[in-house]
Amino acid sequence: MTILEKAQELGKILSESKELITMREAEKMMLENDEARNSIAKFDEKQRAYQVIQAQGMQLTEGQTKELEDLELKMMNNPYVYNFFKAQQEFQNILESINNIIGEAIGIKQGCGCDDEFCNCGSEECS
Repeated sequence: MTILEKAQELGKILSESKELITMREAEKMMLENDEARNSIAKFDEKQRAYQVIQAQGMQLTEGQTKELEDLELKMMNNPYVYNFFKAQQEFQNILESINNIIGEAIGIKQGCGCDDEFCNCGSEECS
């Protein structure tokens, strides 16, 4: 079996994982809920507008920052949004674990922010 065939097999197993199924179900429920969709849309719209301001080199005011934080809090307080983000994080953790396992198997250190001058993972050596 080739590397690409193994990758395809892993992809199929992931597509059947409880984490991905849970995430997709949570996303569907979130998107079917008007309140959840509206809070996401309001947050996204305001976030994009403020990113334009920041891209022009201007700082957000305290009021703008507070407004964005309030919209995010309202969005995350919606149980459908919260459940989706929680399920998404759990699936992301699986993908990160897979990447770490592959990295270890091929001799790449994972989770270590090393560069030419120092290593911030507590190790004496960086590779």
